[in-house]
Amino acid sequence: MSHVLVVCAKRFNGHELFTLLGVLQKRGHTFEVVSQNILIRDELTLRPNSLRRTVWDVWGSEVPSFDGICVVSGHLPDTEALWSDKHVELLLKDFKKQEKTIGAICCSVPTLAPVAKGAKVSYFPLIRARKRLEYYGADLQNTSLTSDPEARMVTAENQMMSEMWSEEVCNLLEGRAPQYIFKDSGFTPKGSERRMKPEIRAAIDEARGYKMVLTGPKYGYKGVHKKYSLK
Repeated sequence: MSHVLVVCAKRFNGHELFTLLGVLQKRGHTFEVVSQNILIRDELTLRPNSLRRTVWDVWGSEVPSFDGICVVSGHLPDTEALWSDKHVELLLKDFKKQEKTIGAICCSVPTLAPVAKGAKVSYFPLIRARKRLEYYGADLQNTSLTSDPEARMVTAENQMMSEMWSEEVCNLLEGRAPQYIFKDSGFTPKGSERRMKPEIRAAIDEARGYKMVLTGPKYGYKGVHKKYSLK
Protein backbone atom coordinates (compact mmCIF):
# COMPACT_ATOMS: atom_id res chain seq x y z
CA MET A 1 0.00 0.00 0.00
CA SER A 2 1.30 3.44 -0.96
CA HIS A 3 0.49 6.91 0.32
CA VAL A 4 0.08 9.67 -2.31
CA LEU A 5 0.04 13.44 -2.02
CA VAL A 6 -2.57 14.86 -4.41
CA VAL A 7 -2.27 18.55 -5.30
CA CYS A 8 -5.29 20.10 -7.02
CA ALA A 9 -6.33 23.54 -8.15
CA LYS A 10 -8.63 25.30 -5.68
CA ARG A 11 -11.32 25.15 -8.38
CA PHE A 12 -10.60 21.61 -9.45
CA ASN A 13 -11.61 19.31 -12.28
CA GLY A 14 -13.95 16.94 -10.48
CA HIS A 15 -13.68 14.18 -13.07
CA GLU A 16 -9.89 14.10 -12.82
CA LEU A 17 -9.71 14.39 -9.03
CA PHE A 18 -12.41 11.91 -8.02
CA THR A 19 -11.39 9.40 -10.68
CA LEU A 20 -7.84 9.46 -9.35
CA LEU A 21 -8.97 9.13 -5.72
CA GLY A 22 -11.34 6.31 -6.64
CA VAL A 23 -8.68 4.31 -8.49
CA LEU A 24 -6.13 4.83 -5.71
CA GLN A 25 -8.64 3.63 -3.14
CA LYS A 26 -9.69 0.65 -5.27
CA ARG A 27 -6.04 -0.39 -5.65
CA GLY A 28 -5.51 -0.20 -1.89
CA HIS A 29 -3.58 3.08 -1.70
CA THR A 30 -4.18 6.03 0.60
CA PHE A 31 -3.91 9.72 -0.17
CA GLU A 32 -4.00 13.25 1.15
CA VAL A 33 -5.46 16.07 -0.95
CA VAL A 34 -4.04 19.58 -0.65
CA SER A 35 -4.64 22.76 -2.60
CA GLN A 36 -4.21 26.52 -2.56
CA ASN A 37 -7.10 26.91 -0.07
CA ILE A 38 -8.60 24.73 2.60
CA LEU A 39 -12.02 25.23 0.98
CA ILE A 40 -11.98 24.01 -2.62
CA ARG A 41 -14.75 23.76 -5.21
CA ASP A 42 -15.56 21.72 -8.29
CA GLU A 43 -14.97 24.09 -11.21
CA LEU A 44 -18.31 23.19 -12.82
CA THR A 45 -20.75 22.54 -9.98
CA LEU A 46 -18.99 24.80 -7.43
CA ARG A 47 -19.77 22.16 -4.82
CA PRO A 48 -17.41 22.79 -1.89
CA ASN A 49 -15.06 20.35 -0.19
CA SER A 50 -12.92 21.00 2.89
CA LEU A 51 -9.28 19.98 3.28
CA ARG A 52 -7.16 19.56 6.36
CA ARG A 53 -4.37 21.83 5.09
CA THR A 54 -3.02 23.68 2.05
CA VAL A 55 -0.14 22.67 -0.20
CA TRP A 56 2.00 25.32 1.52
CA ASP A 57 1.62 23.43 4.79
CA VAL A 58 3.42 20.40 3.34
CA TRP A 59 7.20 20.56 3.69
CA GLY A 60 10.04 18.68 2.10
CA SER A 61 10.74 16.92 5.40
CA GLU A 62 7.42 15.08 4.92
CA VAL A 63 8.26 13.68 1.48
CA PRO A 64 9.64 10.38 2.90
CA SER A 65 6.15 9.64 4.27
CA PHE A 66 4.69 9.74 0.74
CA ASP A 67 5.31 7.34 -2.13
CA GLY A 68 4.19 9.69 -4.88
CA ILE A 69 2.71 13.04 -5.82
CA CYS A 70 -0.01 13.77 -8.39
CA VAL A 71 -1.13 17.16 -9.67
CA VAL A 72 -4.70 17.61 -10.90
CA SER A 73 -5.95 20.51 -13.03
CA GLY A 74 -9.09 22.59 -13.03
CA HIS A 75 -9.96 26.28 -13.56
CA LEU A 76 -7.12 27.46 -15.78
CA PRO A 77 -5.92 30.51 -13.78
CA ASP A 78 -5.84 28.41 -10.60
CA THR A 79 -4.07 25.59 -12.42
CA GLU A 80 -1.49 27.88 -14.01
CA ALA A 81 -0.76 29.44 -10.63
CA LEU A 82 0.70 26.08 -9.60
CA TRP A 83 3.07 26.03 -12.61
CA SER A 84 5.40 28.63 -11.19
CA ASP A 85 4.70 28.27 -7.47
CA LYS A 86 8.13 28.02 -5.80
CA HIS A 87 6.92 25.96 -2.87
CA VAL A 88 5.32 23.39 -5.20
CA GLU A 89 8.50 23.35 -7.30
CA LEU A 90 10.64 22.57 -4.25
CA LEU A 91 8.25 19.80 -3.21
CA LEU A 92 8.43 18.26 -6.68
CA LYS A 93 12.22 18.42 -6.62
CA ASP A 94 12.25 16.59 -3.29
CA PHE A 95 9.95 13.90 -4.68
CA LYS A 96 12.16 13.60 -7.77
CA LYS A 97 15.37 13.43 -5.72
CA GLN A 98 13.92 10.61 -3.61
CA GLU A 99 12.76 8.75 -6.76
CA LYS A 100 9.08 8.90 -5.90
CA THR A 101 6.27 8.46 -8.44
CA ILE A 102 5.20 11.76 -10.03
CA GLY A 103 2.04 12.35 -12.09
CA ALA A 104 0.07 15.18 -13.67
CA ILE A 105 -2.81 15.47 -16.09
CA CYS A 106 -4.10 17.96 -18.64
CA CYS A 107 -3.22 21.62 -17.95
CA SER A 108 -1.45 20.69 -14.72
CA VAL A 109 1.37 18.89 -16.56
CA PRO A 110 3.54 22.05 -16.96
CA THR A 111 3.74 22.15 -13.15
CA LEU A 112 6.17 19.24 -13.51
CA ALA A 113 8.46 21.11 -15.91
CA PRO A 114 11.27 21.77 -13.39
CA VAL A 115 11.60 17.99 -12.77
CA ALA A 116 10.79 16.81 -16.31
CA LYS A 117 14.18 17.15 -18.02
CA GLY A 118 14.58 14.14 -20.31
CA ALA A 119 11.25 12.65 -19.24
CA LYS A 120 8.70 11.57 -21.83
CA VAL A 121 5.66 13.76 -21.30
CA SER A 122 2.12 14.05 -22.67
CA TYR A 123 0.41 17.42 -22.16
CA PHE A 124 -2.59 19.52 -23.14
CA PRO A 125 -1.39 21.36 -26.28
CA LEU A 126 -1.40 24.96 -25.12
CA ILE A 127 1.44 26.89 -26.74
CA ARG A 128 2.58 28.27 -23.38
CA ALA A 129 2.49 24.77 -21.90
CA ARG A 130 4.66 23.42 -24.71
CA LYS A 131 7.14 26.29 -24.43
CA ARG A 132 7.48 25.85 -20.67
CA LEU A 133 8.04 22.10 -20.94
CA GLU A 134 10.50 22.52 -23.81
CA TYR A 135 12.42 25.15 -21.86
CA TYR A 136 13.03 22.66 -19.06
CA GLY A 137 14.02 19.89 -21.48
CA ALA A 138 11.00 17.57 -21.38
CA ASP A 139 10.71 15.00 -24.17
CA LEU A 140 7.26 15.94 -25.53
CA GLN A 141 5.09 13.15 -26.89
CA ASN A 142 2.28 13.28 -29.45
CA THR A 143 0.21 10.73 -27.55
CA SER A 144 -2.56 11.27 -25.01
CA LEU A 145 -0.96 9.23 -22.23
CA THR A 146 2.67 8.51 -21.37
CA SER A 147 4.12 6.40 -18.60
CA ASP A 148 7.90 6.78 -18.29
CA PRO A 149 9.11 4.24 -15.69
CA GLU A 150 12.70 5.41 -15.98
CA ALA A 151 11.70 8.94 -15.02
CA ARG A 152 9.01 7.57 -12.66
CA MET A 153 6.52 9.95 -14.27
CA VAL A 154 3.00 9.52 -15.67
CA THR A 155 1.35 12.30 -17.68
CA ALA A 156 -1.85 12.63 -19.70
CA GLU A 157 -3.19 15.14 -22.19
CA ASN A 158 -6.79 15.53 -21.06
CA GLN A 159 -9.49 14.48 -18.63
CA MET A 160 -10.68 11.67 -20.91
CA MET A 161 -7.49 9.86 -19.92
CA SER A 162 -8.25 10.17 -16.19
CA GLU A 163 -8.93 6.52 -15.44
CA MET A 164 -6.06 5.13 -17.53
CA TRP A 165 -3.72 7.79 -16.14
CA SER A 166 -4.73 6.86 -12.60
CA GLU A 167 -4.19 3.16 -13.33
CA GLU A 168 -0.71 3.91 -14.66
CA VAL A 169 0.10 5.95 -11.56
CA CYS A 170 -0.84 2.90 -9.50
CA ASN A 171 1.22 0.63 -11.74
CA LEU A 172 4.30 2.75 -11.09
CA LEU A 173 3.61 2.81 -7.37
CA GLU A 174 3.30 -0.98 -7.38
CA GLY A 175 6.36 -1.61 -9.54
CA ARG A 176 4.30 -2.93 -12.43
CA ALA A 177 5.05 -2.40 -16.12
CA PRO A 178 2.97 0.18 -18.06
CA GLN A 179 -0.44 -1.17 -18.98
CA TYR A 180 -1.42 1.23 -21.77
CA ILE A 181 1.01 1.83 -24.62
CA PHE A 182 0.07 4.63 -27.01
CA LYS A 183 1.85 5.13 -30.33
CA ASP A 184 2.07 8.25 -32.47
CA SER A 185 0.03 7.61 -35.63
CA GLY A 186 2.05 10.12 -37.64
CA PHE A 187 -1.20 11.57 -39.00
CA THR A 188 -0.96 15.11 -40.37
CA PRO A 189 -4.30 16.93 -40.80
CA LYS A 190 -5.06 17.97 -44.38
CA GLY A 191 -7.07 20.87 -45.67
CA SER A 192 -6.68 24.58 -45.37
CA GLU A 193 -6.71 27.02 -42.52
CA ARG A 194 -9.15 29.89 -42.16
CA ARG A 195 -8.36 33.24 -43.74
CA MET A 196 -6.79 35.75 -41.41
CA LYS A 197 -4.85 38.98 -41.37
CA PRO A 198 -1.11 38.74 -42.21
CA GLU A 199 -0.06 39.89 -38.74
CA ILE A 200 -2.14 37.14 -37.12
CA ARG A 201 -0.66 34.56 -39.49
CA ALA A 202 2.85 35.84 -38.64
CA ALA A 203 2.15 35.48 -34.90
CA ILE A 204 0.89 31.91 -35.34
CA ASP A 205 3.90 30.95 -37.45
CA GLU A 206 6.24 32.46 -34.88
CA ALA A 207 4.61 30.42 -32.11
CA ARG A 208 4.80 27.24 -34.18
CA GLY A 209 8.38 27.82 -35.14
CA TYR A 210 7.69 27.33 -38.84
CA LYS A 211 5.60 28.81 -41.66
CA MET A 212 2.50 26.97 -42.78
CA VAL A 213 2.53 26.62 -46.58
CA LEU A 214 -0.91 26.73 -48.18
CA THR A 215 -1.28 25.75 -51.85
CA GLY A 216 -4.19 25.92 -54.24
CA PRO A 217 -5.98 28.34 -56.58
CA LYS A 218 -8.18 29.75 -53.81
CA TYR A 219 -5.06 31.34 -52.32
CA GLY A 220 -3.97 32.97 -55.57
CA TYR A 221 -1.04 30.64 -56.26
CA LYS A 222 -0.31 27.00 -56.87
CA GLY A 223 2.63 25.06 -55.60
CA VAL A 224 4.69 28.14 -54.79
CA HIS A 225 5.41 29.33 -51.28
CA LYS A 226 4.42 32.89 -50.59
CA LYS A 227 4.88 34.54 -47.24
CA TYR A 228 1.56 35.57 -45.69
CA SER A 229 -0.39 35.74 -48.94
CA LEU A 230 -3.80 35.51 -47.26
CA LYS A 231 -5.85 38.69 -47.33
